[in-house]
Amino acid sequence: MKINIKKLGGEIDLSSPSLATCFEFVSLWSAESDNAMLARLCAGSIGVCIDHTSQLPKYRPIKHRASDFGHMCLDRLLGQGVTASVIYEEGIKCLSFMSTKIPTEQEVDERANFSSTPEPDISTD
Repeated sequence: MKINIKKLGGEIDLSSPSLATCFEFVSLWSAESDNAMLARLCAGSIGVCIDHTSQLPKYRPIKHRASDFGHMCLDRLLGQGVTASVIYEEGIKCLSFMSTKIPTEQEVDERANFSSTPEPDISTD
């Protein structure tokens, strides 16, 4: 998947952050109704999904909360002339991309069933 932010060079391939980061951002996104916080989440999601380009600050979950990181990215993006509408539009794409990376309950069950080996039958009947 790609996003398109002309002020950052146009089309950029997304890379998947860790599952924990995906879960954190997507969970906050699903519960958010405040537009300012949504802007932070969108900007932060852009930051974590294009981390490989080194164009935005690096997310350090031990040091930053997602909203704090999003604020740093929002400030940088706006400072580079990226409009709020582009931040929302491309950020939602990133959040949607991250949501697809989180395993569903069915996928977890399928993996558990696939990786578990049956116990050998040691009965003496």
